[in-house]
Amino acid sequence: MRIGAMTDIGRYRKLNEDSYFIYRNELLVGGMVADGMGGHNAGEVASKMATELIKSGIMDGFYPDMDYMELSELIRRVYIEVNSEIFRKSRVERGAAGMGTTATAAFVYRGKLITANVGDSRVYAVKDGKIRQLTKDHSYVEELIEMGELSPENAKNHPQKNYITRALGTEDFVKTDILINEYNGETIVICSDGLTNLVADEQIADIVTENEDFDAAAKALVRLANQKGGADNITCVVFEV
Repeated sequence: MRIGAMTDIGRYRKLNEDSYFIYRNELLVGGMVADGMGGHNAGEVASKMATELIKSGIMDGFYPDMDYMELSELIRRVYIEVNSEIFRKSRVERGAAGMGTTATAAFVYRGKLITANVGDSRVYAVKDGKIRQLTKDHSYVEELIEMGELSPENAKNHPQKNYITRALGTEDFVKTDILINEYNGETIVICSDGLTNLVADEQIADIVTENEDFDAAAKALVRLANQKGGADNITCVVFEV
């Protein structure tokens, strides 16, 4: 088992509104990335709430005899509860109105890879130098791509590429995409759009393949994003079981 992570403020932002967690025991390995949004420091608050509360919710609800379907339902319930908590805070605290966050997680458990996603942070699987995006972006440009009105290449430079259509905490309920796949020894990468807006998928695959130390891989990914402009906060979690 190998796992590494890094978060960085980037070159132009005054606050790092990204957060992450990693989790590992003898049965369950994984992590999550959250990319916050909102005025003042509200995005930072939302992303930290998401990572802290989702991690503690999963840890509190997990038990060793759980099957993978039970784990996926636990994750779904925790996302619903944390969404409600962030939404409640945004309604009652000064300066927190409209705050929200992406929340993208991946866990390997009993031979399965379970992903949970709200927003446009991503999960990738890398094996034999090839990379697959496992999550679907909840974004305006993704909807345009699906309708055939925009090509994936043109989406990268679209003026509304950062407009997301789903976030944790912005409404009283949010749908979480939960996917269960067979886990076949892939390297899993969870990352915010501060990485994927600047670093090509193929470059992500090359870096995690070349670096056996996944802390070094995470640092190399962040370094490349900063070299390419560092316009946003940058966060990634890299692991393999």
